[in-house]
Amino acid sequence: MRIWGHPVHPALVHFPVAFWTVAAIAYVAAAAGEAGALEIAKFANGAGLVMAVFAMVAGLLELRTIDEGSGAMRVASWHLMAMAGTWLCFLIALLMSTSAQTMIDHATAQLIAAAGAVVGFVLMAVGGWLGGRLVYEFGIGRKAPPKP
Repeated sequence: MRIWGHPVHPALVHFPVAFWTVAAIAYVAAAAGEAGALEIAKFANGAGLVMAVFAMVAGLLELRTIDEGSGAMRVASWHLMAMAGTWLCFLIALLMSTSAQTMIDHATAQLIAAAGAVVGFVLMAVGGWLGGRLVYEFGIGRKAPPKP
């Protein structure tokens, strides 16, 4: 998906990356007992989850442009799985930090939320590295250089 000749997916991914980085740090701080960190974590995580949906839609539209049998498609498939796993980890973290307190004690819910956010952050880093490979190694989303 392109707007004014530019791919949209790379522009959108910065938002969930930034929000989820803040969320992961805040969830760990909340689990360590830092006052106010949980509210920051929930807000940043929710914003990251919403923005990630837009980035995922743009990424899926970009995926259609990749040759099915290519090495780029194999990397894209791993990128997609890593980022879907990231989204699920942060969703679990948000659910644990909001509704889970009625099912399990608060401290356990905070530890599960922090663990989910940390695992999600690691998956996001792996997925981002794979996305970088798609751009810099395979040229996905880049224009061909002008012919002399």
